Amino acid sequence: MNAFSLRFDFDELVIPILGRNDNGLLLYGSAELSGDHEGFSIEAIHLAGGTMLRPSGNAESGRPAPFAEELFRRIAAVIENDKTVLGRHAAMEWAELVERHSEAV
Repeated sequence: MNAFSLRFDFDELVIPILGRNDNGLLLYGSAELSGDHEGFSIEAIHLAGGTMLRPSGNAESGRPAPFAEELFRRIAAVIENDKTVLGRHAAMEWAELVERHSEAV
């Protein structure tokens, strides 16, 4: 059971293409993080244009969505990686949420 949830907003998230950031995708949106004191996972990603991505692809249509699934995996990989700027920001926001909750208890 996940004890915490957090909306993490991101700007200029870069998805590299062929290993290069200078010719990749630049994305804006938010991610729904959930987890506990040990860490978080990403439940859904909301892109700025209104598209929602989930780990299992496009659940809204009920059809397989390989591109949406891959895009979700790539965005999540950036946010979950504490070696990226956005990953460090997500980890800091998560740690602050857990700390606030621990102090309140």
